Amino acid sequence: MIAFSIAPLQIVRTLVQAVTCILAALALSTGSSPLLAQAIPENDYRFGAVTWMQRSAEYRLMTEQTYRYALSQVAVGVHDRKWTADEVQLTEGGYESKKPAVVLDLDETVLDNSAFNARNIINNQPFSSANWNAWCQEGKAKAIPGALEFVRGAQGLGVAVFFLTNREDVVKSATVENLKQLGFDATEVNVLTQNKNEGRGDDKLSRRAAIAEEHRIVLLIGDSMGDLCDGMDEKDFKKRNDVAAAKVSLLGTRWIMLPNPSYGGWQRALPKGAEALETSEAK
Repeated sequence: MIAFSIAPLQIVRTLVQAVTCILAALALSTGSSPLLAQAIPENDYRFGAVTWMQRSAEYRLMTEQTYRYALSQVAVGVHDRKWTADEVQLTEGGYESKKPAVVLDLDETVLDNSAFNARNIINNQPFSSANWNAWCQEGKAKAIPGALEFVRGAQGLGVAVFFLTNREDVVKSATVENLKQLGFDATEVNVLTQNKNEGRGDDKLSRRAAIAEEHRIVLLIGDSMGDLCDGMDEKDFKKRNDVAAAKVSLLGTRWIMLPNPSYGGWQRALPKGAEALETSEAK
């Protein structure tokens, strides 16, 4: 008889280590973990936000309501030549005789990318530029409810429409085609993508300035304050909120915001852990 010197608990630990090594090897060989299929979507911090945007009646009603109101503001701005949504134009003047235009952000303002975010949740993947560009190339984004009706209504009032996006030049053609398939009058000219090497950074200011050379910008529409103004790269949420508070006179009149709880510039400024939560009224 052979006497085993390894205790039962040690045997279990050895087996667990062996299985772990096998799974790790499989992950390296296939590029994904066999445990991903067991990921529980509800445990992902993005789950509630994405399902709200995809499934709730409230989100659809909110975006449609916002766009109906936005069109009424365009009608006001078109007939008031002293009306502009661009802060530089407000400061410098000389815009009164220019042709009217509206400038819209694209993602989560005109294009609904919630399916991309849902994939990442199901596959337990973080955002990456590579998988984002791959999604953009697919051209499968849907339209945000109310966006197409707004764009057509604005064009019917004689207003030029520009889509100013932080998508990169490499996906511009696919983005234009995606918009066309949804019924938007999109071209290589009115879709303005970013290219930092050419001076078109993600702050959007240089591209908006190019539009403002020939147009009076009647309305700015986006899902993040960075779509509307500069100074929103603050990493402290209190300072960021202070910048936003200083712009309140333009919000709801010449600047229109849509809801996006799934991602945005605000994430970088949020405090971490329990510090982010308020459990009582502020004194």
